[in-house]
Amino acid sequence: MSARALPARTPPAVHPWAARFAQAVTGLLCLEAVLFQTPPVVIVAAVLIALALIGPRWSPVAYLFALLPVRPAELEPAKPVRFAQWIAVAMLAAAIVLLYAGAPIAGWIVAGVVAAVALFSAISGICIGCIAWKQIARRAGSAHDLKVAFGLQGEGPWLLVVTAPNCPRCGPAKQAIHAAADTDAVVDVDLAEHPEAGALPIWSVPAGVIITPSGQVGLVKAGRIGADEVRALVSALG
Repeated sequence: MSARALPARTPPAVHPWAARFAQAVTGLLCLEAVLFQTPPVVIVAAVLIALALIGPRWSPVAYLFALLPVRPAELEPAKPVRFAQWIAVAMLAAAIVLLYAGAPIAGWIVAGVVAAVALFSAISGICIGCIAWKQIARRAGSAHDLKVAFGLQGEGPWLLVVTAPNCPRCGPAKQAIHAAADTDAVVDVDLAEHPEAGALPIWSVPAGVIITPSGQVGLVKAGRIGADEVRALVSALG
């Protein structure tokens, strides 16, 4: 994708490296601000995140990432990423208020926490804000919610095939699963139509998720879904 092709709004699934790139930018800016005591840099970091929340087209960070020669084989749900961005921009806003309200020590502590978490996430690939969003979403839901949200009919179990637009591996994975399990218990879930699927314990798409008759999440396979993963999912479906 060229930089000119950036969408106005955040798509339902994003490049898994895009979030880490943005986290690295945020972490480095906040680290510089803390080390050299430069409050305006904290403002810059907050503005960059805010622009990303408005949409990729408005984000200089998204523009720079689009120039890199990296193409995804799989994508990750965007909702958890956006939740993490909201947490970061809220914390930076609090840091800015503290810095300019005469409480610099507290402000720098908050900015330092953002720097540490952002750099940890960028280096490790573990998005703490994303994990928090999934936990909150799962606790707020119920077995009944899963069945209603995805239109699950019958007694179960069911196999959700979670995909997203512009995902190179999604089409072949969906075809392989449908070919191996010729049953109505296989339900296609497109993140563009069902963004709430981002609350499922999946970190990338394509994904296969077994939902038990009680409505609980069972076996999950995500990312690279080959013959072994398809057999495991179909076997769990019974």
